[in-house]
Amino acid sequence: MPISTHPELSDSQAALQAATKNFAQNHLAPGASERDKTCELPIELFREAARVGLVGVNLPERFGGGGLGLTEAALVLEQLAGVDGSFALTVGASAGLTGGHILRAATETQAARWIPPLTRGELGAWALTEPGAGSDAAALVCKAEKTGGSYLINGLKIFVSQGKLFSVMILMARTGEGRGGISALIIETDDAGRESFLIEGKLGMRSMDTARVVLKNCEVPANRLLGAEGDGFSQAMETLVEGRIGAGAVCLGLGQGALDAATEYARGREAFGRSISDFAGVRGQLADCAISLSAARELVYRAARVADSHNDAGPAANMAKLFASEAALKVCDRSIQVHGGQGYIDTSPVNRFWRDARLMTVGEGSSEIIRGVISRSVFEG
Repeated sequence: MPISTHPELSDSQAALQAATKNFAQNHLAPGASERDKTCELPIELFREAARVGLVGVNLPERFGGGGLGLTEAALVLEQLAGVDGSFALTVGASAGLTGGHILRAATETQAARWIPPLTRGELGAWALTEPGAGSDAAALVCKAEKTGGSYLINGLKIFVSQGKLFSVMILMARTGEGRGGISALIIETDDAGRESFLIEGKLGMRSMDTARVVLKNCEVPANRLLGAEGDGFSQAMETLVEGRIGAGAVCLGLGQGALDAATEYARGREAFGRSISDFAGVRGQLADCAISLSAARELVYRAARVADSHNDAGPAANMAKLFASEAALKVCDRSIQVHGGQGYIDTSPVNRFWRDARLMTVGEGSSEIIRGVISRSVFEG
């Protein structure tokens, strides 16, 4: 995948982008299609990515992270997703959502305990969604009851990324009523009363560990609480701002990967005695794809820069994630069209890119939910 044009990048950012592209092409690309078939997360590759500094880019150096910003984290995710969306989303969900939430809400002692394993390549999970609480996250019913110096947790979480292979999980549970009655607690992999079951048959992101997590009288010490009781919902919403920027960057990579594949295919495919890259219909479709990705890229990196400047990035992140996810899906669809029948076969990379991109208009806030949030700012100011 050619490196996308970012004229505003510093020399160090451009070097990070190039190093990530090199890692993606040399380590991820060779087995991406096979991993999509076997649905296996490449743990050793993930740890290698951590070793070379591609996991936890925006986490503090004192905890083993890169000490950089969301802009740099987005650059990494975009390049990884250009060859393997599952891998990129795992990086974003593990070090991004989990590590970012801990950094935001934990005490220094808690952060020093749980962030360093994530930057070394252990997996982090972030459990919010339930069967009856997806878009309406405040409707969750998983309960954490305080009993002496512990919390006793009972409930069910679904669609938990790294929900089976995690070492550290942040779980949102009900400790009171309403949005102010949701708290965030840390679950460790050896806690009794927790069972995880892989969710099989996914359309895309197949080599990402996605699980259903069942908690039956899972007892955790009270010092596993992040922040104060009742802070969990607000913590989660703040974490999702950064998560949506990361998701937008993954979308850029998926779209760019599909566009690159379609361009290469068009150059080599002949019809009616000439390359189909000479046909105006094909060129027009790919031009529209390039425009959509360029616009999405501006939105995503603008949101990252706003967050890095410690300003409210919520509105920018919402627009970036919404536009980038829908742009990526459109680009992947057009890329299949350019491939014709070959694009419909799962040996084609554009097939996998489309399946991976399809998740992105649903996860991290569906398009409908995010449009509603944006529309409120339009009408209410």
